[in-house]
Amino acid sequence: MFSGADVRRAVEREIERLGKSRKARVVRERAEFDPSELRRYVASPFVPPAAYSWSIEDIVSARDQQMVGRFRLPARLAESMGTNPAIFTARNVRLAPVQGLDVTITSAGAGKADTIAAEAEALFGPKGIAISSETMTTIRKHLADHGVAFAVINRTVRADGSRIDYMLSAWPIEFVWWHPVAQRYYTQARFFDDTPDDPAMRAPTMPTGIVEPMVPIIHGDGRWVVFAKSEILPHRDDAAILPGALVWATGAFADRDWSKGSATHGNAKVVGELPEGTALSDEEGNLTTEAAAMLQLVSAVASQDQPVGIRPAGSKIDYITNPSRAWEVWKELSLKSEKAAARIYLGTDGVLGAAGGAPGVDISELFGVATSKIQSDLACIEKGLQTGVISPWCAENFGDDKLAPVRKYQFPDPDQSRVREDFAKRNAAFLADVKAARDAGLQPTPDWCARVAEAHGVPCPPLVADAPAPTAPTAQESP
Repeated sequence: MFSGADVRRAVEREIERLGKSRKARVVRERAEFDPSELRRYVASPFVPPAAYSWSIEDIVSARDQQMVGRFRLPARLAESMGTNPAIFTARNVRLAPVQGLDVTITSAGAGKADTIAAEAEALFGPKGIAISSETMTTIRKHLADHGVAFAVINRTVRADGSRIDYMLSAWPIEFVWWHPVAQRYYTQARFFDDTPDDPAMRAPTMPTGIVEPMVPIIHGDGRWVVFAKSEILPHRDDAAILPGALVWATGAFADRDWSKGSATHGNAKVVGELPEGTALSDEEGNLTTEAAAMLQLVSAVASQDQPVGIRPAGSKIDYITNPSRAWEVWKELSLKSEKAAARIYLGTDGVLGAAGGAPGVDISELFGVATSKIQSDLACIEKGLQTGVISPWCAENFGDDKLAPVRKYQFPDPDQSRVREDFAKRNAAFLADVKAARDAGLQPTPDWCARVAEAHGVPCPPLVADAPAPTAPTAQESP
């Protein structure tokens, strides 16, 4: 029998337990995933090699295709844009630093959670076999260029059936398109009942686009992973290719015209003139002896193989050069596109230095501004991997994802580094003041030290009393 007090205490304990419960979250469970379907191997359609020549109209058309979520032409455009030095450099400044970042796998708790985290380390850690740095570089490139990126998961069941191992691969974005009615992405894909050991077995038997079915790309379904920074139309919100397309066109066509103009500026024409009254040709239309000799002299001068020559009296030789200053327009267009490319991909043109028109800034300040885009990319990548890869893996192998470990990039914090450097300088100045006072024969008091420490903005350590000076032994103490 329970008394009223017992019931009341039980209710109070339950209320207290509920009050301390975790925040609401969606728990993924093993039953959500269809093993028979998800264990089929999926491959992209064949990607034929191709080279493209772009006009302004073609570039604008590809940009418009990006706007509506058709990625075949935008994918080719992004590849061609990478041949431009300014865009190539800006894109690699955004992508390359992440290659050297470390990755940590953090356990969700203790006990079983630590065991799960240890298994995840082998798959998703810095040396994991499930997520390679090459795969992530391709995904981040797609994310930067197109504002969205896609990946596919293929599974391997261990021989003893104890685990299902994941393998993440970047998905070619040219086969993806946005369905405006369904409000989701679709793609062409080829499925195999068994994993093809020979890559040649994956080659299509018919032209691309005829036999491959269209399947929806659903993030977190155990098959597909979508990396996006916004919920609605991410391919419009943060795609560098949208502003970068015409920036590339501006720089590319300016460089082309500049190169053409350099031919006229760098190749002067040599023209000879005979004395007045000297005939150039005879009655039959052939050059006269004087004209032929003059032409030979001018040809020798123009070829730079003849260092000397004799010019007949009254004749002259002129160099005709291109006095146009149109090259200044091409130079400005090229510089403008270079700065614009840096701003689009990095958020700043400071990486160009003074040549790019950027103000002189402290390198730590510049690093902090330039990495804002990189940090945004990493936050998107971390969330996509956590909800699209690690949570389904944990649910399939351990029943649910309540103890799913967390995968994080170890990104250096420039603000924290500057704070530490500033504190070190101020603390060194405080200690120097204390040492200078002692060297001057003064005895720092706790109050004086506290005021000096406050002026430097550092904590005041406790003072150590000076050791008493040794006294000379008395006569009785002498041996």
